[in-house]
This record gives sequence, C-alpha cells and structure tokens, in this order.
Amino acid sequence: METNILKRIFFDEHRHWERFVAKHKDKLRSNVIKEVEKFRKCGDPRNGFKLMVCEGCHDLRLVPYRCKGRFCTTCSCGETEEWARLLE
Repeated sequence: METNILKRIFFDEHRHWERFVAKHKDKLRSNVIKEVEKFRKCGDPRNGFKLMVCEGCHDLRLVPYRCKGRFCTTCSCGETEEWARLLE
C-alpha cells in the first residue's frame, strides 16, 4: 500500500486523476499534467535507482531516483528548504 497520502488520493483504484484529466483536458496546462505524471513515477525503482553497498557489513540498499518535481510532496520540500537556506 502506498504511504504517500496524495499518491493514494490521485492514483488509487478509483482513478481520480485519470477521470479529472478526461473531464478537464482542454483546460489543463501541459506542464501541470507533466508535473503530476512525474510525481506519479517518483520513487519507483522501475524508473531507475542507485544500489548502495556498505563497505563494512556489505549491506545493500536500493535507493530509487526522485522526480525533483514542484508538485511532489517529497521532492518539493527539499527544494523549498534549500531555497530558504540560500536566502539566509
């Protein structure tokens, strides 16, 4: 089960996002659709990942790539914090 609440709302079995796009496609800007689609794929290892190996214990960790999108609740928080840090 998806832990991100926004992903659960947008992309659950009820297909809220797909229905919304079908209904309002002519009113949506292309960059909005692009950002939401990036958000949908964010953190999915099927879209790429780094494999990290601990040199001491040889533990493996799979770290999926992030989208770095403006709409993404995971990625945009880091970007906002970095922007705020630069303003100080």
